[in-house]
Amino acid sequence: MTVEGLYESSIRSIFSEEVSKMFKSFSVENQKKQLKSYLTMKEVSKKTGLSLSTLGDLMRRRAMPHLRVKSRVIFLEEEIMPTIIHYKEFGWTDPDDEWDVAKAFKDVEILRNPKEEPTMIEEAIRKIIRDELEVFVQDIKNVTSKEYYMGRTNLTIKEAAKYFRTSPSTITNLIHEEGMPHMRMGSRYIIVLEEAEAFLWRETAKRYADTGNIYWTRILERIDYEDNKRKAAFEKAMSNLENSYK
Repeated sequence: MTVEGLYESSIRSIFSEEVSKMFKSFSVENQKKQLKSYLTMKEVSKKTGLSLSTLGDLMRRRAMPHLRVKSRVIFLEEEIMPTIIHYKEFGWTDPDDEWDVAKAFKDVEILRNPKEEPTMIEEAIRKIIRDELEVFVQDIKNVTSKEYYMGRTNLTIKEAAKYFRTSPSTITNLIHEEGMPHMRMGSRYIIVLEEAEAFLWRETAKRYADTGNIYWTRILERIDYEDNKRKAAFEKAMSNLENSYK
C-alpha cells in the first residue's frame, strides 16, 4: 500500500471510530444540554461594579459580546468577563492594538477578500468525509426524536422567552416581523435554540455595523466569512456526492 493509501486508511479508521463513539452515546437523554444562563444589564452591573453607561461603552467601543432581543440586552457572564477584566486593568488603553482602527479596517478587508486556498490535507479529509456522509446523515435521522432536531434543542415560545429573558410576545414578534428561525408543528411554533442564538448574534452585530461601528463590522464580516466557508464546503460535498452516483 502507498503512503497516501495508508494515510487515507488511517483517517477513515479514526473517522469511523469517532462516529461509532458518538452514536453509542447519542440518545435523547444524553443530548439534554445545560442551557446557558443569560444576565441582564442590571445584573451584570451589580456583579461587576461597573455602571450601566460604562457597560454601554464597552458594548460599542470594545464590541463586548451580547445579544439584543428587541430592546433588551442580555449577556453570558463567561463571554463578557475577558472584556471587563481587560477594561479594569487597562481602562481605555489598548496595549495590544486590538482596537486600532486601521487594523480593524484591514481585518475587514481580509475577511471580505480571502485569498487562502484549501490545503491538500484538508481536501483529503473532505473526500473521506464525503464518502461517509450519506450513511452518517441517515443514521442521525434514525436516532433523533421530535424533541431534538439533528441534535439541536427545540423550545416552545414560552421556553424561548424564559431563556432569552424576554416575553412570549417579543419572541412571536421576532418570528413574524424579523424572521427569527423557527419550525411549525401543527399550530405550535418551535424555536431551534442554536439557530435562534445565531440569528440574534448576527442581527446584533448588523445593528452596530449599520451605524458604521468598525469593531462590530469586523465581527459581522467574520460571521459572513465562516458562513460562506461552511456553505461552499457543503455545496462542494453535495456536488461530489451527486456526481459519484452518475
